[in-house]
Amino acid sequence: MARANFERWPISDDFSTLREHVKRAARLAGLSGERLEDLALAVHEAVVNVIEHGGGRGELTMWHDGAHLVIEVSDEKGELTAAHVRAEPPPPPSKGGGRGLWLIHQICDEVVISRGAGRSTVSMRTRVGIA
Repeated sequence: MARANFERWPISDDFSTLREHVKRAARLAGLSGERLEDLALAVHEAVVNVIEHGGGRGELTMWHDGAHLVIEVSDEKGELTAAHVRAEPPPPPSKGGGRGLWLIHQICDEVVISRGAGRSTVSMRTRVGIA
C-alpha cells in the first residue's frame, strides 16, 4: 500500500493539539462532517488509553492511500490485546472500563490491535471519499 501524507506525532496529554493535527490531516485526505468528528473521537479514545493504561507515552502515525485513512496509536507498555475489546456495549462507566475500545470498533471500518517489541498498537482504518 502506498502511503500518502505520512504524519507522526508523539502522544501527550495535550489532547486538543493532537486532535487538531488529526482533523487537519483527515480533512486533507477527504474526510468531512460527521465521519471526521467520529474519527476524531475514536482517535481521542485511543490516545486516552495510552495516557491512562499504556504507560503514558506513545506515538500516533497517520497516512492515507487514496481509499482509506489509517491511524496507528502505539503505547510503550505493550499490554493491550484484542481480547480487551468487548463484543457488546460495556457497562456504565461506574462499573468498569472498556467503553473506549468498544466505541473505536463502532466508528472505524476496521480495527486491529497488535503487540510487538514491547508496544501495543491500535490500527484504525476508515474509508475516505464517502458520505
